[in-house]
Amino acid sequence: MTLIGRSKIILISDETGDNPVGILSEVVMLPSSDDREGRLVFKGPVNFKERSKHHLTSVVLPLVDRITDTLGLPRRSYEASVVNLGAAASSGVGMEIGGFSADLPVFLALISSACQIALREDIASTGHIASLDGDIASVRGIPAKLDAVLGSSGITGILIPDLEKDRSLKLMTPVEYHAAKESLLAHRGEITIYPVNDVHDALKIFMTDESIVIGSLLSGFFDKEITVTNAQDVVNKTAVLLSDGNEQRFWAALEHFLLNRDIEKAKLLLQAYTHFFIQNERYPENFGEGLFRLVLSLPPLTRRMDDLFPLLSMDLCIKLAQHAKGSDHNDVRRLYKATFGEGLEGYSRPPEEGPPSPALEGEREILERILSEISDENLADKIGHPVDRARASYITDAVTVKDGFEFNEAVTAFYGHIFRHTGSPTGQMEKTALASEAIDLVERAFERKGGYKSALSEGKHGIHGGMRLVFDAMTERLKLEGKEKHITRVFKEVIDPLDWDAKVKLMKIFMERIGPEFPADLQALPPEQLASHWDEVIGSFAESVSKVKALLRRL
Repeated sequence: MTLIGRSKIILISDETGDNPVGILSEVVMLPSSDDREGRLVFKGPVNFKERSKHHLTSVVLPLVDRITDTLGLPRRSYEASVVNLGAAASSGVGMEIGGFSADLPVFLALISSACQIALREDIASTGHIASLDGDIASVRGIPAKLDAVLGSSGITGILIPDLEKDRSLKLMTPVEYHAAKESLLAHRGEITIYPVNDVHDALKIFMTDESIVIGSLLSGFFDKEITVTNAQDVVNKTAVLLSDGNEQRFWAALEHFLLNRDIEKAKLLLQAYTHFFIQNERYPENFGEGLFRLVLSLPPLTRRMDDLFPLLSMDLCIKLAQHAKGSDHNDVRRLYKATFGEGLEGYSRPPEEGPPSPALEGEREILERILSEISDENLADKIGHPVDRARASYITDAVTVKDGFEFNEAVTAFYGHIFRHTGSPTGQMEKTALASEAIDLVERAFERKGGYKSALSEGKHGIHGGMRLVFDAMTERLKLEGKEKHITRVFKEVIDPLDWDAKVKLMKIFMERIGPEFPADLQALPPEQLASHWDEVIGSFAESVSKVKALLRRL
């Protein structure tokens, strides 16, 4: 995924004969400043017949133009060639493209070159782009093309038209159709097969989030706002795919590079991001704080890498800072600190902002609101899943630590990572308070297993998984505490804790609502007795009915 304007293409020799041979090659699109021969000029040893050239210049190139026009990019001219023809071509097999199966790889190479977005190099493609709408129609020679990619090293998949969606058989005879189906079935499991319906589907497979964000920065459509007139239009969908969510893509890609210690790629991405905003004479909002948080949440071993700092040159920092407004000045200071790895001290966590307290709507409505807010599904969606995703994205190869200092560094970095993915985006993150919170969390996570000392011992000796076990325990404790806080907040938002009468009424409705699930003696408990433990009763009910039964037996 390092080259731009290149796409794997599968050529077929003697396509009309009894034994067609598939040859994996590569189509290359180089931008050209000379359009005297036309905007799409064909060079090299592979000959494109006139009808193929006409189709590529009258359908495929205009389709690319429609997409780049929507993104605000200039129309360009290109020089096309096919390279790396392999042994079959060099041994005298004639290479000529007379059909339309090259449409898709040519389109991919064109859009890659136009938007400077690298394509995956481990997938080949074939398909006929039948119109300016971007639909992909079936092509001939699927069995031979499958054989070609199966015999090529480094190829993990092939992208083909979805045969199930194209039953017209306009381009395939019934024999060819069934042969293609049988070949796909026979090779299932040997290679990944991607059936697609249009160019939008194809780009989702060929372009990664990392390549899109880099291309969007280099080409200048990073934060381009697209006006969509028809959400189902392939051109609109493709433009939205390439332009929407690039800020999130940037931070995810930067984090991925840093966690994998690919420092060179991380710095190149940061440079592209900085150059984009300098060229647009803008300072990116909260850039310094975001970068500071990311650096602070890196594993200690990564932060101590010799080539990590500075993340950006002083020259770029100064040029970017020149576009900062008065409200950005504090963030610029954070940018300098993050860039040079300085001042990772002191953190003030922003207050949590909950939804506005709803007006009382009657006890039954209140109970339904509470039960909905504290259901297993809602708690998992709001609390559990975000924390689990943050844990899954954390990469560290350090299973054990040498001493308490390294242990504290590791748990602080991990806690910072979790907080970055689940906390409020406002406020400043500082190391001292963050470390204190992380160590307190470790103490609570291991409170039944010996507390902080037990966790430190596990981190040093790795008897049961070392730091991975510590991180998992911190994750589970965060989820538990997050759910408890959410439940408590729900109670306080819907009813006044000091309103005894309201709590008694609520417990009465609660038992009417779920009482039939409990034994008769529990149903007989007065609402006043339940109201004394109202938050425990409903909070326990959110976890399991069996737990609330056990609680009620103790009342």
